[in-house]
Amino acid sequence: RKALNLHHGVLVPDAFMRAVEADGDWSLTSPKDGSVLRKIPARSLWIRILTSRIETGEPYLINIDHVNKALPEHQKLGGLEVKTSNLCSEITLPTGIDRFGEDRTAVCCLASLNLEKYQEWEGKPEFINDIMRLLDNVLQDFIDNAPEDFSRAKYSAMRERSVGLGVMGFHSFLQANKIPFEGAMAKVWNNRMFRYIRSEADAASQALAEEKGACPDAADFGYEERFSNKLSVAPTASISIICGGASPGIEPAAANSYTHKTLSGSFNVRNPYLKALLAEKGKDTDETWSSVTTNEGSVQHLDFLTEDEKAIFRTAFEIDQRWIIEHAGDRSDSICQSQSINLFLPADVHKRDLHQLHYQAWKQGVKSLYYCRSKSIQRAEVVANNGETQNIVQHLGKVNGGDQPAERIDYEECLACQ
Repeated sequence: RKALNLHHGVLVPDAFMRAVEADGDWSLTSPKDGSVLRKIPARSLWIRILTSRIETGEPYLINIDHVNKALPEHQKLGGLEVKTSNLCSEITLPTGIDRFGEDRTAVCCLASLNLEKYQEWEGKPEFINDIMRLLDNVLQDFIDNAPEDFSRAKYSAMRERSVGLGVMGFHSFLQANKIPFEGAMAKVWNNRMFRYIRSEADAASQALAEEKGACPDAADFGYEERFSNKLSVAPTASISIICGGASPGIEPAAANSYTHKTLSGSFNVRNPYLKALLAEKGKDTDETWSSVTTNEGSVQHLDFLTEDEKAIFRTAFEIDQRWIIEHAGDRSDSICQSQSINLFLPADVHKRDLHQLHYQAWKQGVKSLYYCRSKSIQRAEVVANNGETQNIVQHLGKVNGGDQPAERIDYEECLACQ
């Protein structure tokens, strides 16, 4: 609370989580010499981390051993190690002194596929191949033209040539095909999509290595790979809007109707797939949409929708968050870096549920977690935007069930990942 413009992340090793499991102690060590300064109960530290996440949205969590186990084999052979991530927690590349005594600053060029249009480009091998070639050219342009002040970044980019092909529009695809986020069909499509993208990215990397040469990190150990790392899933909060309002990244849509504020003014944005469904039922009216907006973008109160239809259009805060973790774990093996994963919870969530979600993420191999977004703050903002400002603090601004009004939290997004 004393440094509101700083963003904090925590590296969580497997040993710490096993100590939490066993209710053991955790050693606090000196960053200078590694000596043990004191020991504390692991669970008490874990509780403090989770309490901070539900109250402030942070720290971001990086399951660092999961990350390093997933490093490309040639980088493991080269003694490289991931020590941190970028702000959005999806870029996990090695930094520090390598085996040649050179200091590396990680660089990753990003692009995102629109899963909303997945069925238009699935099975077209030139599609992902062209995008990987584009990323290779962008990376080479950086290596060739960046000033010498960026020498460590240029060196790192030249050695590993890592890129980050990600996605947007996952929830939009599901809604377009009338598939609930929570369910077996969503699992099937999730696995199908990311296995396909990974296989095409791998093929493109090998083809480019044959054409232009393998990256030095891979070539040193006999691997034919143009890119050390190929996939990472960024938040895409901005570019998903440019792409016709696709849902951001791999997360569920926050609302079916909301106000988008721009420099040109404020605009009401409506879910096009819900709009089509309402039109079929003769309910695509201002009255219906006003009702949806008043109910925080939810359709669960609309009695003319079936339970199946309501399930398709559940918002991020209405979806069982275990499904976000489930899908993230399923796709994790296909993503060589990581993915920006937000959780959407009420501020008074039971501590047992808060723990189980984060514990499930670790157990299922999820490499990182981004923001833990609080519903109470979102509700306060919705009401304020509608002009109904009476008693907001008293009724909507409480954090974690406490008696103190919530401070406004802006969940800032990294512009480089948008």
